[in-house]
Amino acid sequence: METNPTVVEAEKLREFKLAGINRLSVGIQALNNKDLKVLGRNHNVDEALRCLEIAKSLFPGRTSVDVIFGRPAQTLDCWQKELEQIVDIADNHVSLYELTVEQGTELFEEVADGRLSVPGDDLMADMYAVSVQLLENSGFMRYEVSNFARKGAESSHNKAYWSGSQYIGVGPGAHGRFCPAGEGRLHREARIQTLEPVSWMMAVERFRHATSTRVVQSQLDILEEILMMGLQTKDGISEETWQLLSGTSLEKVFGSSPTVQELVEHELLELNGHRLCASHKGLSVVNSITLNLLNVLDNYFNSEGAVADR
Repeated sequence: METNPTVVEAEKLREFKLAGINRLSVGIQALNNKDLKVLGRNHNVDEALRCLEIAKSLFPGRTSVDVIFGRPAQTLDCWQKELEQIVDIADNHVSLYELTVEQGTELFEEVADGRLSVPGDDLMADMYAVSVQLLENSGFMRYEVSNFARKGAESSHNKAYWSGSQYIGVGPGAHGRFCPAGEGRLHREARIQTLEPVSWMMAVERFRHATSTRVVQSQLDILEEILMMGLQTKDGISEETWQLLSGTSLEKVFGSSPTVQELVEHELLELNGHRLCASHKGLSVVNSITLNLLNVLDNYFNSEGAVADR
């Protein structure tokens, strides 16, 4: 479960544990009150630290810290020092997210009209590179682009959707991917819950659920998702999973592609009889790799006339 580290949320953690919650992600986001205000967060650093200590006592070894980098006016040196503090207070798991300036937010308006500026692409890349090195030197291994864990502390829930397994999303804005039981059909659906918390609660009370969107996924939809999600991870996409979802091999779809061969030659991608995955170096530029492989997948479907409900 994810929690915002306010005083109110911290007081509820024991109740959540009694209700069956066994893992917690604490959205600290920053160890700087000014930046928390810019991000629109309703907690301060002291509250965050108190909540984290309570969480670690209730969920020892199963508490994650979420942090955002690339914040307005943030420098590489400031970020490195802050991340060192995060390492000191973290349990066994850290999630790092590059700041995304969402349209419609106050931050978007402040950046758009020049009141605030965010780091450029090169500085963002340097921040991420420093993060990987610092965390891995501290025993936190990168098992997904944004997720780092000490041995045995990886999130099994996260692994479910990175590997193409079924999962149910519960809560405002949550996503799910599963085959509904009891409807007389075998298909996989993408489901999205109502975004706003108050609207979500009202829908649950009235309809006993708050699903706002249901979309039946085609075979190509599913394969595109497993490609996008799986390549974000250290282990990538296994041949077994790909065969199960596609009915063909990774080698047949990607092996003859000049684009894939070039990525392999530059040691950014690995393709063998067992899996398709980004290399350690490739994980740092995995978004561009993924775009290339999505084009290869789409070309395969077009050229082979693969069976897909497009």
